[in-house]
Amino acid sequence: MGETYGIEAYAQQKLTGSVFAVISYTYVRSRFAGINNILIPSAWDNRNLISLILGKKFKLGWELGLKYRYAGGAPYTPFDETASRQNYLSLGSGILDYSRLNTVRLKASNQLDIRVDKKWNFRKWTVDLFIDVQNLLVTQNPAYPQYTFQRLADNSDFETTDGNVVAQNGSNAIPFILANDDSIATPSIGLIIEF
Repeated sequence: MGETYGIEAYAQQKLTGSVFAVISYTYVRSRFAGINNILIPSAWDNRNLISLILGKKFKLGWELGLKYRYAGGAPYTPFDETASRQNYLSLGSGILDYSRLNTVRLKASNQLDIRVDKKWNFRKWTVDLFIDVQNLLVTQNPAYPQYTFQRLADNSDFETTDGNVVAQNGSNAIPFILANDDSIATPSIGLIIEF
C-alpha cells in the first residue's frame, strides 16, 4: 500500500530573439506501507524540487547556458550499529536498521552548471566548441553515507581500541560513518562537428 501526490508548476520562455528560459517547481509526497499499514516516506520523497534553465545567444556564434537544480533531502535508513560492526569484515559494508526504515533525511542539495559555446557555421557543416562546468559554486550535494572502520593515519590497516588486529566480530574496531558529501566542480571541454 502506498500513496503519492504532488503538484508541479512549469513555465517556459521559448527562444524568441536571443533568450530562452524554463523554470519548474514540484512538490511531491511519496509514502508506502509494509504489512503494518503504517505509511513512511519512500526514497523519492524529496518534497521540493526546483529546476531553472536559462540560455542566451550572442553575436558571432557565442551562447551561454545556465542550469540550476534544487532537491529537498531524500530519506534514508541508518545503519544497525551492532550488526554492522559484527559483519563488516565479511560483507565490506554496513547493515541497515530496517526497524528505522527511511527515518533520517539527507540535507537538501543544489547545483549550478554553466556552459559557454562558440559555434562556427559553414555551408554544409557546423563546428561547436564548448566549455562546461558542473557544480560551478562547488556546493555539497549529500548522498547516502557509508559504514566502515576507522583507519590508521598511514591508511595501512584498521585502527583498533586495543592495538591488535581487528577481531572477526569487529568488537575492537572503531566504527566510522563516512559522509558522502564532497563538493567538487567538474569542468569539461568538448567539440561537436555536425555535417
